[in-house]
Amino acid sequence: MKKLKGSIEELKKNEISRRTFVARAATEGLGLVATMSLLHSSAKAEGMNRLNDHHHHDHHAHAATKKGRTWNQTNVNPWDEFLKEEGIPVYRDYHVENLRTLEVKPWKRLGVRGAYIDLVGGEGVNAGYVCEIPAGGRTAPQRYLFEEFLYVLTGDGETTIWNPGSGAKQSVKWKAGAIIAPPLNSWRVHINRGTQSLRFLCMTNAPVVVDLFHNNDFVFNNDYAFRERFNGEADFFASGPEQVHHKDTNSEESEQAGGVYTWDSGFVPDARNIKLKKVAERGHDNNRVELQMADNGMQAHISEFGIGTYKKAHRHGPGSHVVMLNGKGFTLMWQGLAISRPPGAATASGLRSRSAAAVALTGWEKRAREKAATWSSTPTKIQPSGKCFLPNSRRTVLIRKCPLPGRMSSERHS
Repeated sequence: MKKLKGSIEELKKNEISRRTFVARAATEGLGLVATMSLLHSSAKAEGMNRLNDHHHHDHHAHAATKKGRTWNQTNVNPWDEFLKEEGIPVYRDYHVENLRTLEVKPWKRLGVRGAYIDLVGGEGVNAGYVCEIPAGGRTAPQRYLFEEFLYVLTGDGETTIWNPGSGAKQSVKWKAGAIIAPPLNSWRVHINRGTQSLRFLCMTNAPVVVDLFHNNDFVFNNDYAFRERFNGEADFFASGPEQVHHKDTNSEESEQAGGVYTWDSGFVPDARNIKLKKVAERGHDNNRVELQMADNGMQAHISEFGIGTYKKAHRHGPGSHVVMLNGKGFTLMWQGLAISRPPGAATASGLRSRSAAAVALTGWEKRAREKAATWSSTPTKIQPSGKCFLPNSRRTVLIRKCPLPGRMSSERHS
C-alpha cells in the first residue's frame, strides 16, 4: 500500500509517465476503475496547468544539442518533453468538446496559432493538433518523419508539397470537409486563401516516432526522400471516382464477407459527402469506405449510420480517434468507463476518448457520419448486435483513428 501511495503522488507531480503508473497499478493491486479515475484526474490537472503556464516554456528550434548521458533515460518521456518545448497549450483528458472554438496560442515553429491534443486514449501511439491560420497567412515550411492526416474544420486554402532535394512542387486546393495526407517527410506549406481565419485538425503518429528516436533534429531535419511513397506523381492527389477500389477479404482479415471498398489517394475533397458503400456486417443501414492515403501506416475510414440505428459494439487497439462530421448521437462505452456523447449542433466539434468497447448510436434528425483514424492494421473486433430504434443518424471518419460534426475522440485499447 505504501508503494501504491508513492506511485499516486508521483503521478500527481508528473514525475512518472501514465504508462509507468498503469504498469505499477496493475502489479500493486489497484483496480481498473480506480486506476482510470486517477488517470482522468491527473490528465485534467495537467491539461489545465499547461494551458495556463505554457507561455513560461521557451521554444527551442529543433536543432541538435549535445546532452550528457543519463542513467534515468527510461523514466524520461521524449514526447512529453517535446510538447513542453513547443510552447502551445496541450489538451488532455478523454475528450475536447469543440475543436472549432478550442483556445489556441501563437506557435513559433509553424508561425501561426495552435494547440496539441494528447488524449488519454491515445496511449502514446497517436496524438493530434489544431492549427489556425489567419486570412492570407501560411504555415512555415515543415517536414518530419511521422505521418499525419489533416481534416479541414473551417475555411478554404491550399497545400504546397515537394520532396526534399526536389524543386518540383504540387499544390492541392481544399475547403472545409477535405482530408489531405502529406507524404512522409515531404515539405509542406498550408496557405489560407480565404478572407477569414481557418482551422484544421491533424492526427499523427508523432508520439511513437519522437519516443523511438528521442532526437528531434533527426525527426525534423532529415533529408531522406521516401520516393517509393511519393515521387511527384501527377495523380497522387487525384479525387475522381476511379480512386475507389474493391478488395476481396477472408474471415481472418475482416468480418465483411463481401470485401472492403478503399479510397486510394492522398486527398479526399469532402469527407462529409463522399459516396460510401453499404456494409451490413457493421450494423443495420451502415455505410463506410476505408481511406488508404499516401501509403501511410496510419489507417482511416469514414462511416455513416442511418436514422435510428447504431454501429455494432467493437473495440480497437490504442490510439483510435473519432471525428464527428455531421449528425447527432451518443456513444456507450464500458470496461470500467462510460462516457455519453450528447447531441451537438451541425457546427459543433470536439474530441473525446472512448473505452475498450463502444456502441455509437444516432439521434433523431438525419443521417450521421464520422471519420476514424489509427496507427495500426489490427482488425477491429466486432461484437454481435442488432439495430436500435432511435430516430437519427450520423457520419463519421476514423483516422485510424477519428466523432460529431467536428467532434473528435480517442478510444482506449482493450
